[in-house]
Amino acid sequence: MAAKRSDRLQVVLSVAERKRKEADRFLADAQKRVSQGEAGIAQLQTYLREYQQQFTTSGQQGLSIGALHTQQAFMHKINTTISEQEHALKQAREQLQQVRAYWQQVYARQKGIERLIRKAREDEEQEQERKLQRDIDERSQHGRPRFI
Repeated sequence: MAAKRSDRLQVVLSVAERKRKEADRFLADAQKRVSQGEAGIAQLQTYLREYQQQFTTSGQQGLSIGALHTQQAFMHKINTTISEQEHALKQAREQLQQVRAYWQQVYARQKGIERLIRKAREDEEQEQERKLQRDIDERSQHGRPRFI
């Protein structure tokens, strides 16, 4: 006897569930990268503000030209790093949007397969009920003596 359609579709659902779990991991990783990027930028900006305050205080107390250039170069390097991190964060956010769209597609596919399996099971149950009713009808026609 051939396997029921709902049983055959269960294999397809298993594959869809694996893909959805993989998409879940991709989404979590992408969200983590964005969060880490945001936290890194915030940390760099805080460090820059603190260093600028220190620079201002040191400048008021008097600095040598060499120390002044060194501190300015260091602040420039921090600003450059912030810009690079903002660019990386922008890319991470774009990737997150792509991963989220992929996740939604995979999730929708899995839910569609689940609905298809439910419908197939309902159809199989209805067919089984119709078959049972036909069997009952046949037995009632053959089992009844016709004396009248």
